[in-house]
Amino acid sequence: MSRKKIVVILSVIVIVFSLICSVLPLITSGELAEKTVISTFGETVTLYGKGLYARNSVSSAVQAIAQDMVTLFLIVPGMIVALILIRKEKVIGNFLLTGLFGYMLYTYMSYAFLMFYNDLFLLYVANMTLSFYGFVLCVMMLLEDARVECLKSNMPIKGMRIFLIISGVMIFLMWIGRIVPTIGNDTAPVGLDNCTTLVIQAMDIGIIVPACFVTAYLLRIKHKLGYVLGPVMIVKAVTLVTAVMAMAICMKLSGVEVEMASFLIFWPICIASYFYFFLTMKRIADTKKNQLGR
Repeated sequence: MSRKKIVVILSVIVIVFSLICSVLPLITSGELAEKTVISTFGETVTLYGKGLYARNSVSSAVQAIAQDMVTLFLIVPGMIVALILIRKEKVIGNFLLTGLFGYMLYTYMSYAFLMFYNDLFLLYVANMTLSFYGFVLCVMMLLEDARVECLKSNMPIKGMRIFLIISGVMIFLMWIGRIVPTIGNDTAPVGLDNCTTLVIQAMDIGIIVPACFVTAYLLRIKHKLGYVLGPVMIVKAVTLVTAVMAMAICMKLSGVEVEMASFLIFWPICIASYFYFFLTMKRIADTKKNQLGR
């Protein structure tokens, strides 16, 4: 079986699992009798108290619901469009699908480790695993695609590198600013609630930030992997910041306190992400040698 067929099969499974994971939390019922708990740091935490996210804090559950909505109405349709483009032998479809696999990997890895155990746990793990291998296979396909070489003269390299470096630095400083003040004080960082550790922060500092710097370096030395990961990181960035903004809006509407410092940091990243997303995708689409049949 070819890599392309495997990627298509993985994509379809991830789409189906994502639909289930996104819809079920919206339609499940049932409430907890007790909706407040005392965390191990002695803080009183209000639980969401209903549905699949009942045992998560209100803040955590509202953010998860917002991300589910983004997955349902943006990411899943995006994957379908990417598959259609791949079927038409458009390299832009490969870039889109790789970035969307990256989003799915990040999302369901965080769900598997962050959300309190619920009936969807196995689907979280399945989506995390399938998205990882889908991402790897897509990167391999792009590295072997001769059309990617044609992007070198048409990619906004300098701007993309600056965006990746600034994004990496801003994300790193944002999370370090939350973590460092608690070291040695036996106090809980903001947002820990009733969780055991900072999963998102660990993923961002340990994976996303280094990926930004490594990709920027690969673009600087004009390595082919940089021309593959650059657009992929842009797709990943635009989907992630969209989810973050959706979370902030849903938190505000639900009466949950929003940390304005983090929110303000993400606004410029969000604007820059969309700018470079449309610019990069246009450059890829406009490169005639990257489109078969032209």
